[in-house]
Amino acid sequence: MKVLEGPVIAESADEENQDNQDVDLDTTAPEDWYYTSDHNGTLDVYEGHLVQHQQVHADHPNPRDLCDEPLSKRAWVEEDVDDIPDRPSEAHFTEQFIRLATKILGAQNTLFESMEAVETAKKESMWAPFHTKGEWELAHFLMKNIGQTKMDEFLKLKIVWESGVSFENARSFLKHVDKLRTGPAWTCEIIDVCGDIVSKDGRLKHEEVELWQHNPVECVWELMGNPAFRDVMSYVPEWAYADANGETRIYDEMWTGNWWWDVQSKLPEGAVVMPVILSSDKTLLSQFSGDKKAWPVYLTIGNISKDVRHQVSAHATVLIGYLPVSKLDCFQKKSRSVAGYCLFHHSMALLLHPLANAGHEGREMICADGYIHRVHPILATYIADFPEQCLVACNKESRCPHCLVQSNKRGDLEDWESRFFDPFWKDLPFTDIFACLTPDILHQLHKGIFHDHLVQWCTSIIGEEIDAHFQAMTWYPALRHFKKGISSVSQWTGTEHKEMQRVFVGLLAGAVDDRILVVAHSLLDFIYYAQLQRHTDTTLMAMEESLKTFHAHKHVLIKLGVHEDFNVPKIHSMQHYVTSIRALGSADGYNTEYPERLHIDYAKDGYRASNKCNYVEQMALWLQCQEAMYYKSAYLAWRKPRAVSLESGCKGNARDSETHIGDPARSAGVSDLPDSPVPQMSAVKAHYKVAKIPPRRQVSVNSIESDHQAFEFLPTLEHFLAS
Repeated sequence: MKVLEGPVIAESADEENQDNQDVDLDTTAPEDWYYTSDHNGTLDVYEGHLVQHQQVHADHPNPRDLCDEPLSKRAWVEEDVDDIPDRPSEAHFTEQFIRLATKILGAQNTLFESMEAVETAKKESMWAPFHTKGEWELAHFLMKNIGQTKMDEFLKLKIVWESGVSFENARSFLKHVDKLRTGPAWTCEIIDVCGDIVSKDGRLKHEEVELWQHNPVECVWELMGNPAFRDVMSYVPEWAYADANGETRIYDEMWTGNWWWDVQSKLPEGAVVMPVILSSDKTLLSQFSGDKKAWPVYLTIGNISKDVRHQVSAHATVLIGYLPVSKLDCFQKKSRSVAGYCLFHHSMALLLHPLANAGHEGREMICADGYIHRVHPILATYIADFPEQCLVACNKESRCPHCLVQSNKRGDLEDWESRFFDPFWKDLPFTDIFACLTPDILHQLHKGIFHDHLVQWCTSIIGEEIDAHFQAMTWYPALRHFKKGISSVSQWTGTEHKEMQRVFVGLLAGAVDDRILVVAHSLLDFIYYAQLQRHTDTTLMAMEESLKTFHAHKHVLIKLGVHEDFNVPKIHSMQHYVTSIRALGSADGYNTEYPERLHIDYAKDGYRASNKCNYVEQMALWLQCQEAMYYKSAYLAWRKPRAVSLESGCKGNARDSETHIGDPARSAGVSDLPDSPVPQMSAVKAHYKVAKIPPRRQVSVNSIESDHQAFEFLPTLEHFLAS
C-alpha cells in the first residue's frame, strides 16, 4: 500500500489535536428552540430534538400526539389535471420516537473553529498562507481554471509580478496550496489478480491493478462535522403527517422514511444513525478516441437534506475511491466477465471494510452542531443504473436485483419474496443490499419506460406522423417546441425526455385508440408521481393505481402486434418504487442524474489536467488540490461574518453576553457534562433563504393565519419591517 504524498500536504490537524483543543461552542439557534435534557444533567436529545414553541390550534384533535412543525420552504408545482389527487396538505406534524434518539456526550470545537484557533495562535490573517484577499482570489481562479503550463506563462506577465503576488511560478504557487488543509489522505492498494492463462514458463499469468481510496469513516466524519451543513442536518428519525390525527404519512427526506426509524430502534439508546448513501458508475474519460475509463465511487449521508446533497457546489457528496478498471488479459475470454465481477466485489470489500466496525460499535464524532455524538455509519442506499445494480446484487441482468421474480413473470403485477444472498458486504451491520438499491428515475423511467418503450410503441402505431404532431404543437413559453420532430434527434438527455412527456398525451389524442391513450396516460402518471419531492399516503396510492391501470390495459399492445410480451426489467422495477419511497423517502433524492453530473468534477476534469499517463494517480493529486481550495473557501465563508462582527465592536464580552440566548442547553447544561470546559458562544448573523419564484401568489393574510396557524404573523411582520 502506498500513501499519496504529492504536491499536496496531509491534514493540518488530526483528530487527537482537535480533541485537546479548548471547547468553543457556537449558538445559532433562534430563541424559540431548545434542547431537552434528563434529570441528571446530561443532555439527551429525543426525537424531534429541536422542539418548537407554538400555539396549538383549537380545532386540532389530540394536540399532544403530534408536534406541528413549520412549513417546508420547498416550492410546489401544481398540475391542472382533474384526475390527479389533491396535493399533500402543507401542514406538517411529526410523531416522536419512543426511545432516546440521540445523546450529547460532550462539546468540542468544530472544524472551522479549530482552524480559527490555529490561525489566531499563529497570528495569521484569515487569508493565510496568501497575503491578501486579492491574492487568495487569484489563487482560487488559477487552481480552478488554468493548468500548470499556462499558469507559468500567466505568472510571468509583467503586470502580474509587478502587483506583488507572493508566488512567481506554478511550483511556488503549489507550495502555497500545500499549506492549506485537506481532507482524508489518498491511499493506493495494489491488488494482485491471478488469471487462468498459463504463460510460457508454465505459471499462471498475473496482473496488478490499483485501488485508490479514501477511508470512508474519515470521509463521513468530515461531512458530519462540517459547520456549513449545520442548518440542513438531522440527527433523528421522524414520522411526518399531513394531518394532526396521524392518518396521512408524508415521505420526503430520508429521516421521514421507515428505514431510519427501524434501524434507530435496533441501536443502543442515544446512538445517532448515519445513513450512508453510495453511488458508482463507470465512465469514459477519453473523447473521440481512446478507451481510458474510470470507476469512481461517491459517498454522502442521509443526515443532510436532499436539496443540499444535490448541489454540486455544496460538496455534500465526496469521492471515496477509484475502482480498478482493467481488461484482465490474464483471463480467457469466456471467464473474463466473471473475473471482472469478482474484482469489483473484492475492491468494494476493501473500500468499505472500515464501515463494518464503525457501524457495529459506533464512533464518537464532533457534529456540525458542535456537540459530540456516538454515530453509527450504516449503508442505507446504493445508487446505480440497472446493469450495475445487478452487479452489486450478484444476479444476472435477466433477473430482478430486488426480488425473486421469475424471468418470464416480470411483466405481471405480482408480489414476490425479497432476494437473499450472502455477498461480501455481509459484515456491514443492518444492511440489506437488495433493499438498498434505489429507484433510478433517469434510466428506468425517462430513458427506459418512456423513451425506449412508450415512445417506440406509439411510433410503431402512428408512424412518421408523430413528427408532424410535434411540429404542429402551438408555441407556448413554458413548453419546448420540437420544430424538427423527434426522429432526427440522435442523443437524448433527461431534459429532452421531460419536455416530451409534458406534451405526449396531448399529441396522441385522436391519433391512437383510446385504450392506447389509457396506457400512455397511466405510465406518464406514474413517472410524474415518482418525481414528486414530497409524497403522502394519498400520492403513493395514486401511484400504485396508475401502475395497476397500465397492467389492466397493457394487453391491447399485444393484440395490435405492437409488443410481444412485457418481460422487461424496467417495467418490473416499477413495482418496487412505492416500497422504496416508504422506506427511504422520495425517489428524487436518489436519482442517478446527480452522480453522473459528478463525473465532470471528480473524473473528467482531473483526467484533462493529467498527461494521460498513469492518470489515476494524477487525478487523485489534482482532486486533493481542489479539495484544499474548497476547504479554504468554505472556511472563509464561515469566517468573514465573524471578522465583520469583531471589527464592528462585537469582541470578547459579546460572546459572554450572548451565552444564554436561544440555546439554554448549550449555555446551561453543557457545564454539567463530565470533563467538559465551560463553553464560549459567538454572535452569528441571521440569514434568510427564500424561493426565487413563490409557489403561491396573492395569498391573503387571513389565509396565512388560518391555514398555517401563523396567529402572530401580522405583528411579527410589522416588527421585522420596523427593525
